[in-house]
Amino acid sequence: MRISSSEAQDLATGSGAMDLAKAAPPAPPPAATAMKPATPPAGAGPQPSPEAAAAGTEAPAPLLVYTAQIAMAVFEVGASLGKVEALARELRGFLARRDDRTITIRVPAARFDEALKRLEGLGDVLQRNVVAEDVTEEFLDLEVRIRNARAVRDRMEKLLEKATKIEESIALERELGRVAGELERLEGRLKYLRDRIAFSTLTVSFQPRSTEAITPSGPRLPIDWLDRLGLSRLLTL
Repeated sequence: MRISSSEAQDLATGSGAMDLAKAAPPAPPPAATAMKPATPPAGAGPQPSPEAAAAGTEAPAPLLVYTAQIAMAVFEVGASLGKVEALARELRGFLARRDDRTITIRVPAARFDEALKRLEGLGDVLQRNVVAEDVTEEFLDLEVRIRNARAVRDRMEKLLEKATKIEESIALERELGRVAGELERLEGRLKYLRDRIAFSTLTVSFQPRSTEAITPSGPRLPIDWLDRLGLSRLLTL
């Protein structure tokens, strides 16, 4: 089987094979095309209407990315940093970054609330910022675009195998490289979203809390009421 020069050129200049990948709707799954409504057996009770069946179907849970930023005051910054790192390991997470006063940990999304509560118990919370970002739409869109891009790539590989002219092969290889690069970018973004959904991010900044006590200067008189009159300050003049 041969492909025409115009077909190869359309793929190279073609209004872009990736445009086709973005626009083409995904093929329906086999189950959706093969399954037909079953006829209820004779003598069966009343069957629920399609509207009632649809109402009973729960919507899929949204895909959320949780992040938290906390500023705290503690007596010992170094010890508090160590406690945060130990907490991450205890919750089956890991350390992402640490410096002299700031630490970032990643924990499983299911343990996010637990981690947040335990972190707030390490000291006095000065500032707290918690964000839940819904990435459901972007995630599903990436899945569709990746499926379509793979279909375009597979079709072009088959055309390249059947090409008989050098110019056709060159055009197809050029376009195939572009499609492969775009597919790699989409898959990388999807992998990044999966990671952020699976592991929540918590960043804690510690500030040292002063332990100095304010004491009155000068000699203290043995009688409290004389000291309250300010006589001890007169003795220092």
